[in-house]
Amino acid sequence: MLVVVEDEPDIRFLVRVTLGSDRRFEVLGEAASATEAIELARTVHPNLIILDHGLEGEMTGLEAAPLLKQAAPNAKILLFTANEHLRGEALLSPSIDAFLVKTEIRKLLAMTQELLGLTQAG
Repeated sequence: MLVVVEDEPDIRFLVRVTLGSDRRFEVLGEAASATEAIELARTVHPNLIILDHGLEGEMTGLEAAPLLKQAAPNAKILLFTANEHLRGEALLSPSIDAFLVKTEIRKLLAMTQELLGLTQAG
């Protein structure tokens, strides 16, 4: 139900481990670039896309978000980036549903559960 769009393999792994504590989450695929992510979203129809801003290739996460929404219209998009200064721009974008700075990864599980309308596993 999830797609992780992140160019750093260690961060992709950390996201998988963080979300792995809730068995309701399944990572359907990973992408390092916006182009890969858009194709993946068209193919697997995720419920949530965890999207970094700085990606491989020429397109940023914010630039890719509207295209990802077109590819997977029912998906929520969480911009998960190291760039705190992007918060305002991200939250003004109609394609971004939530924003989280990577230094706050401890909030990732709860935010993911909230975006998908799930209560915390007991």
